[in-house]
Order: sequence, then structure tokens, then C-alpha cells
Amino acid sequence: MIDHETPCRQFLRPGEVLLQSEQYEVYPSLPLVPAHLRLPPKQSALEKRIRGVLGNVLGKASRPIGAVTDNRFTDSRLTRAVGNVAEGISEAPENIEDAIDDAAERMMYGKPMEGSWTSMAGRFLVQVTNAGGVPRHQAVTDRRLFVVTDHATGWRARDPEPALAVEVPRQDIAELRPRPRTTLPRGRFDLVFVDGSWIALCCSFQKSMESLVDAFYGRR
Repeated sequence: MIDHETPCRQFLRPGEVLLQSEQYEVYPSLPLVPAHLRLPPKQSALEKRIRGVLGNVLGKASRPIGAVTDNRFTDSRLTRAVGNVAEGISEAPENIEDAIDDAAERMMYGKPMEGSWTSMAGRFLVQVTNAGGVPRHQAVTDRRLFVVTDHATGWRARDPEPALAVEVPRQDIAELRPRPRTTLPRGRFDLVFVDGSWIALCCSFQKSMESLVDAFYGRR
């Protein structure tokens, strides 16, 4: 059984009471955070060294495009026009497929979020995304709801590196709203903010979700 309590306890403030902790599951079909709101991913010292070595190797092995092409050809209006048309044709099927996938996900999982990127729900998702790592734990205390991410990712086995991804004071939460049993995944609940926006959160199991919601309302 996975221990969610220990990673969450280290982020408690003096006098704060942990009411319930559960696994955090990223809800399917959540929108992608726009590029201009995303922070560049953090790189470890090892990753930086590897990228540096690869960059040097590739730099020596590659040749400038200008050395093997005729600029009069690549810069011609006709060539650019043909390239734009070809790019548009190639992207069209992908756009149609994306639209079909989005519609199918909506039918299966329902609407995952309400609110703009400047809303409380939007800012919540931006913070979780920019925290990096893999969000693994969520907790309810007598003061807030927070999510803990783990930066110990990748193929090498290593000790967890927990970090606080996002926190929401209780006064900013209007409601934790469980979803009907017919909604998939069964562990879904909506975090509703006082500004009217909301975002779908998820536990591994319905019972875990109910325990988290009950703890928030003092129904333990």
C-alpha cells in the first residue's frame, strides 16, 4: 500500500492538522497549459552534461544548410508558397483527428475544467504543470488543500524528491463536489473555487475520493 501521509506531513506548517491524504491522479482530458504560461523544464546537473556532450558531437557532425542548398531556390516565392500549401494539407488530417479525439474524450470523461487561464482553476493547473515532476499526492488539512509532486523521475531508481506543487487555502474553496458514479474515472471530484471556476481532480479509487471529500467537510 502506497504511503501518502509521510510525503504530505513534511509540508505541514506549525499547528496545521492533516485530515486526509490520498494519491493524486492526473485527470484525463485536462487541457494543455499554453506554451506562454509554461516554464522551461528544470534539468539536473547530469542532464546538462549529457546535453552538452551531445550538442558538441552533433555540432561537429552537422553541416550548415546553406552549404548544400541553393539560396535562390530556397528563397523563391514559388518554393515558399508550395511549402506552405503542403504544410497546410499535411496538418489538416491531424487537426481533424485531434477534434475527433477531443470529442470522444468529452463524451467519456465529461468536461474537465471551467474557467479561463486567469481564473483560480486555470492558475491551479498552471502551477501543477510548472511544478514539474510527477504529481503523486494530495492532501486536505484544516487550512488548505495541496498537491505534492515528485521530482525523482526517469529511468534510474532513486529516493523520492517531493516538492509542494500547489496549495489552495480553504477560504478560496467553494466546494469539493463528488461526481456521479457513472463518471469515469470513478475517483473524480471537482475542486470548485469561490470565483466560480472549477477543475476536475482524481483519486485512484472512488473510496479514496470519498474519504478526501468527507475529511474536508468534517464527516470522518
